[in-house]
Amino acid sequence: SGLKTAVSLFIRNLSAEEFESHKADIAASFQEAAVDSLAIKTVRVAQDNNINHVTLSGGVAANSRLREVLAESLKRVGKKLFCPSIQLCTDNAAMIAATGYYKFQELGPGELIANAIPNLALPEAQ
Repeated sequence: SGLKTAVSLFIRNLSAEEFESHKADIAASFQEAAVDSLAIKTVRVAQDNNINHVTLSGGVAANSRLREVLAESLKRVGKKLFCPSIQLCTDNAAMIAATGYYKFQELGPGELIANAIPNLALPEAQ
């Protein structure tokens, strides 16, 4: 969140013209800073805990720059990165939201404190 705040504050000080002419550079710099931070922390955790194999998954695993930097960083310290194919690197938030919507339609609002039901059945598509 510190990185996002720094970028937000930087952008606020730009004119609309400056932002438009530099937004690609700002986005690339943000990505590079975020990727470097994730790679440094991941390598540190792997080394501190004697972990030789790291898996990158979920939506973030679709970021090719993160894959590249993380794989190189881990390789330098004798560790290996495993990633699923890009087609399998999706963010499940939409699927979770859809499940919640259908359960709400079927059962109405739930209690504020609910238990997870890992094998919850979904209604048939109509």
